[in-house]
Amino acid sequence: MKYLVCLFLVLSMWAFPVGAKYKTPADVKSVGTKTSNYIFYNQDADKDGMLTLEEFKNQRITKDVEQKNRLLKKKGLYKTPEEQFKIMDEDGDGKISPEDLSKYLDQQRKALNSK
Repeated sequence: MKYLVCLFLVLSMWAFPVGAKYKTPADVKSVGTKTSNYIFYNQDADKDGMLTLEEFKNQRITKDVEQKNRLLKKKGLYKTPEEQFKIMDEDGDGKISPEDLSKYLDQQRKALNSK
């Protein structure tokens, strides 16, 4: 009986794998690029490689994001998601690329560290 329970547990873990987690490629060095890749992996609903404003606004607010937003507000650097998106969408096509997001996040990080 003990063996049947163990076999059942092993088979059930194999049959129902846990959702895939995002793993940053080893060659990525920039924090902005790592964060951008993570956001795109989780938020690009239609998997077209671009984020619309709606996809961007649907980010899950984690404790880290809340903490960063509090710090940005304290330093007078906070922008709403709509304002952030407008800054990143330089060509005005209503979509941002991973590179646009990465560039913005790196700029934001520099601004936070310089004030």
